[in-house]
Amino acid sequence: MRIKIIACEVFARELMFAAAVSPQIVDLTLMPFGLHDTPEELRKELQKEVDATPYERYDYVALGYGLCSRGTVGIRAGKIPLVIPRAHDCITLLLGSRARYSKEFSQHPGTYYYSPGWIERKTGEVQQGIIDDAYEKRAQERFEEYARKYGEDNARFLIQQESLWMKHYTRAAFIDTGLGNIEAYREFTKNLASERGWEYVEIRGDTCLLTRLASGDWNEKEFLIVRPGSSIQETYDGTIVREKIQE
Repeated sequence: MRIKIIACEVFARELMFAAAVSPQIVDLTLMPFGLHDTPEELRKELQKEVDATPYERYDYVALGYGLCSRGTVGIRAGKIPLVIPRAHDCITLLLGSRARYSKEFSQHPGTYYYSPGWIERKTGEVQQGIIDDAYEKRAQERFEEYARKYGEDNARFLIQQESLWMKHYTRAAFIDTGLGNIEAYREFTKNLASERGWEYVEIRGDTCLLTRLASGDWNEKEFLIVRPGSSIQETYDGTIVREKIQE
């Protein structure tokens, strides 16, 4: 069986490994992390990638995404079936199950989660083996841009408003998936936690869902298989997503 996986680059290391050990033939396409910030754009780009998949070459298209702020809702399968994990977001796929996701979020609200891909692709920048905090760099760049457009006082206000999200968090959790430079990720997350006055913890990752995604082991409880012509629809219950049959 040949599978095309279209995934967020946050899973780059985990899915490359999963593809390498998969008994199936797997081709992996990584999408930019920043698409998460605009769900409509994420949906548009994913649909474009699904539609561009040559149906005669693949048996399935699999999405390395969860619901992702409804960014995957409405994506339609082409001439071959489409597979998606039953997950709200990437944290479920890094922890290994919806049950573990729910337990972590209920017991430890106010936690910001970091993984190898999240650090390398979203939060950090890797230069000569050292991960630097890209968040502060982007904030400074935005401040300079706002100052040019609106003046320094207004720029400070806008940056403060953009940083309010951090006040809702009290804990930084590094999800160790066992891949990459673990010590560098650990130190990066510890430093961020210290700078922001957050507690630091480490959580053992579980990539079993990503492994199953790449191996074609798609049980109904954990994955949705969308038939050709049908699309992904949100369920608003524990199943997360369902198939919407083309009318």
